[in-house]
Amino acid sequence: MDFIFGAVVAVTLIFGGKALWDWKKNRTPRLELDEVEEDRAQYLQENFEKATEDFKYLEEARNNLSDKELISQLNRMQRVAKNLLTHLEKNPDRIPLAYKFIDYYQDRAVKIVKQYQELEATQLSTDKVRELKDRMKMTLAALDDAYTDQFEHVLNDQMISAEAELKVMEQQLDAEGITRKPIDVGQIDEYGNVRIDTDLLDNPLGGTANAGRNLPVGVKTRKRRRVQVVEGNDLMPFPESERPKIIQTKLIQSALAFFLGTFGAHKFYQGKTFQGVLYALFFWTSLPTWIGAIEGIRYLFMPVDDFYEQYYNKNRHR
Repeated sequence: MDFIFGAVVAVTLIFGGKALWDWKKNRTPRLELDEVEEDRAQYLQENFEKATEDFKYLEEARNNLSDKELISQLNRMQRVAKNLLTHLEKNPDRIPLAYKFIDYYQDRAVKIVKQYQELEATQLSTDKVRELKDRMKMTLAALDDAYTDQFEHVLNDQMISAEAELKVMEQQLDAEGITRKPIDVGQIDEYGNVRIDTDLLDNPLGGTANAGRNLPVGVKTRKRRRVQVVEGNDLMPFPESERPKIIQTKLIQSALAFFLGTFGAHKFYQGKTFQGVLYALFFWTSLPTWIGAIEGIRYLFMPVDDFYEQYYNKNRHR
């Protein structure tokens, strides 16, 4: 009886979670415009909705395309667009500053991708068709800089304010005779990693020689860290060629959590043996079953990029 009840709850959670995910994915956020005049509030909301709809179309198109070069290009564009739209959602008063992104660049990107899909549907492979498709991809590639320039334009007043604050602070430090030293970036080591000395972050005004010494109790020093150099697309957390394998791992991990989470199978699969043993020891309480079902839903609907960072990449280097 407990098993049947658990199965019903698990199915409910799965379909309920999917419905919630679809709603969250497809909804257009309502901007906080309570203190804005009605006409202007309507203008801001309409422009934001247009930008969001165009973004969603490109997201869907990216998932349905087969051309890896175009997919990679859309990945880069969509990352910048997503960050820009997130910023505009939090700062709706800056939406007019992004008019060129909304009404021209992203709008044209949608039209080009639609035309590309129509050409793909014809399955023609003549020289003229290939040349036209290549030109489309080159034009979209040029939008990388256009998107970035528009984002910078939107942030211009914020950057000016930050620059003014820095200038005042720098003048104050100079007046007090305090030397400002840059954080040096080291050479690339044999592993392809860049060594960045972050000791200065703990003692930025005193140099590195005494960094971490004579500090107040409770203040910790930072160790030298490594920053991974990503070859190819520096905006992608992983090569596009690895996406199918990551998705496969994601589905396997989700299925194990759903169906064998009671015994901690998904934890053993992740290499977390201790946690897996705990699940197996307490399987009779049904608590691992519920936790496994919830974790299975989380794995299933987690974005591929987040899954890569939190599970796939860590397990691969474990």
